[in-house]
Amino acid sequence: MSYSIKVLSSYRKRLIRLTPMLFFLYVVNFLDRVNLSYAIDAGMFQDIGAPANLASLIAGIASAMFFVAYAIPQVFTNLKINTIGIRKIFALAFGLWGIITILTGFVTDVPEMYALRFFLGLAEAPFYAGTMFFLGIWFSREERGLANGFFNAAIPVAGIFGGLIAGSIFTVYHDYPGWRYLFIIEGILALISIPLLYVVLSDFPDDAKWLSKSEKEELDSSILNEEKNKPTKVSWRAALRDRDVILYVLIYFFGVTALYGYTIWLPSIISSFSHVSAAESSFLSDIPYIVAAIALIFILRYSDRSGNRKILTFYIFFIAFAGLALSAFTERIPDLSFVLFTISAIGIFTFLPVFWTMPQEALTREGASAAIGLINALGNLGGVAGPIIVGGLESLTHSFVSGVYSMAAFALIAGLITLMIKKAR
Repeated sequence: MSYSIKVLSSYRKRLIRLTPMLFFLYVVNFLDRVNLSYAIDAGMFQDIGAPANLASLIAGIASAMFFVAYAIPQVFTNLKINTIGIRKIFALAFGLWGIITILTGFVTDVPEMYALRFFLGLAEAPFYAGTMFFLGIWFSREERGLANGFFNAAIPVAGIFGGLIAGSIFTVYHDYPGWRYLFIIEGILALISIPLLYVVLSDFPDDAKWLSKSEKEELDSSILNEEKNKPTKVSWRAALRDRDVILYVLIYFFGVTALYGYTIWLPSIISSFSHVSAAESSFLSDIPYIVAAIALIFILRYSDRSGNRKILTFYIFFIAFAGLALSAFTERIPDLSFVLFTISAIGIFTFLPVFWTMPQEALTREGASAAIGLINALGNLGGVAGPIIVGGLESLTHSFVSGVYSMAAFALIAGLITLMIKKAR
């Protein structure tokens, strides 16, 4: 598409104003979601009384409690964002989960840990789906791929920072009380984010004093034309029953199952396969995230240039499948296995921005707000399945090999279902 100078100027304003802040918020969000993975490898659950032979299963259940709660308020929270805006909901969410994360640093037993992870899931529920909807009303279809990609790049970047932070804390304070300081420090970071998001973000384009009247009109016109030409023009209730929406839920479920099986157990799998300490595995965990971050740049450029989101999403899932399966197969050759495990991160961490462009482009505004909430809510139940399956298989077999094979299978299933989507480019 050939943009006018006026539209291009507006796009740059919106991109520069909004996406760095959203990126930072997602880094904070993802750190508070997966800091548990580093704590698990540092022996957190043994420290709070979990039996050694069941520690992996109990840790997987604790991780899963987050996603059980995460699913509860999704659809209706997103409908509220459509009416009252993003800042008040996000400020409340960041405040609550910052406090909960800090309290996790003082946990003393497994039931407390289960409760805190459950409440953390409730607190974080509005963030991701809310941001996907937010990007959908601030950026047109031609602009959205880059905006989505920049936002979702926070996952591998958060992984890089998470590994560095955890590795540094464990090096200075050792595994214990290092994991306690990890939660406290990252919880404080969430609280610091609240005044920043309130000052920088604007709820709706009409509220943005930093856009001129003509720039607002250009954006409104672009979004309105997109709404008129979207293939799925239904109410939010009908959108929840749409065939493709149901398939999106399944794709996201299996993709997220692999994603959180990977992220929650990444340091522990590296420790198991490579026989290194918690501090060393935290630093080594940065390598898959770095590779994924670099790959994401090229994948997003190709996605926007080709416009074929469906086939690209399938290929991304296939990379995850092949890398994971071959990594498990070569587990007795640690260096090769680690390389293949790192390659799989390209698929694990880059499917999100390409995947989310499909429902954003297919559904009208009212339908999108509810459908994205539903996809995110039910799909994220994969975050229940992934950690429990990998942790349970490790407790049963005393090896992560079966768990890595299971993640490979989930990635392949997600890719195959993607090919069944009808209303997608």
